[in-house]
Order: sequence, then C-alpha cells, then structure tokens
Amino acid sequence: MTDDAELSDLLTLRLGYLVKHAYLGLAALMAQALEPYGVHPRELGVLSVIAADGAERSQNELASAVGMDRTTMVAVIDELESRGLVERRRSARDRRRNVVTLTDVGGTCLRDAERARAEAESAYLAPLDPDAARALTEALRVLYHAHADLRGGHPHPLPDAKEALRPAPGATANGSPAPAGPSAGS
Repeated sequence: MTDDAELSDLLTLRLGYLVKHAYLGLAALMAQALEPYGVHPRELGVLSVIAADGAERSQNELASAVGMDRTTMVAVIDELESRGLVERRRSARDRRRNVVTLTDVGGTCLRDAERARAEAESAYLAPLDPDAARALTEALRVLYHAHADLRGGHPHPLPDAKEALRPAPGATANGSPAPAGPSAGS
C-alpha cells in the first residue's frame, strides 16, 4: 500500500499541480500582506498601471492593459473610487475623454502596498537562491507572453528584462522602499 507522502510526491511531478499550489501559496501570502492597505492584488495591479508612466488612460484602456474585461474594470474602478484611491475626470488633453487618475491617498496606498507586495514575493521566493528566483520569474514571463492567445489576448513582445524588473514605484534602485514623501503618480 502506498502512503500519502508517496502519493503527494507523485503529484509533484505534474506541472499543473505545482503551478496551482504555488499560486495558492503566493495568493494567501499576498492577501495577508495587502490586507492592511485594503487592496486586493487585482486592484493593486490596476493602481500600478494607472501610475506606471503618467499617461492618461480611460477605463477601457486600463482593462486592455491589465487583461480584464470592461465590465469587471468598471466594478474595480467603482470600488477604488469609493475608497478615494482613484478618480474619474475629463482628460486635460482631450476634453471628450474620461480618464482614471490616482488621488493623493491612492498614491500613498500604491507606494505602501507595492512595498508589501514586493516583500511578500521575496518571502515566497526565499527558499530559492537569487538566480533561481530570477530564472523562475523570467520563465513564467516567457510562458505568459507565449500563451497570450490562450487567454484571448494577443502575444506582446517581451519587455526588456531589466525594464520589467525595475523597482516598483516608490522604491529605490535596489528595490528597498524610498524615503517617505510624495509618491509616484500622486
């Protein structure tokens, strides 16, 4: 008769099993890390895209950028707006467009929650040496981009790895939190 440990080891030879349990572990750690800031990982992703480059984006453009359907994006923006993290307003460049921008409170939340996200990811990857952690992340990025069509998206060229691994808004070049002060995107 086979014991439970042997059966579990058998399943760890399956990629789907490993990816699922890696996701579940990281998701639990991320939820705990972000809970003090009142945001979910999906909301943090939207806040990050809003602040990324200072470009004005409509709800539809944000939905496209994060791979979210428009109806869900409306609900996410409604929730973020109700908490004072974002606001909808007319574009300063094109008065016919409505765009979503971070509020000062949203910028502070983004900076603090991004720090917590980065710390949670580092803690999750701590069993790996830094090269293995980078290799895992890069391998997952390649798979993500290679299989965009399976998600109903279009493959995008891979961004330069150095650009993709740049510090989060409000972090210094080595990834540590920047000193307190006005946050990016505020």
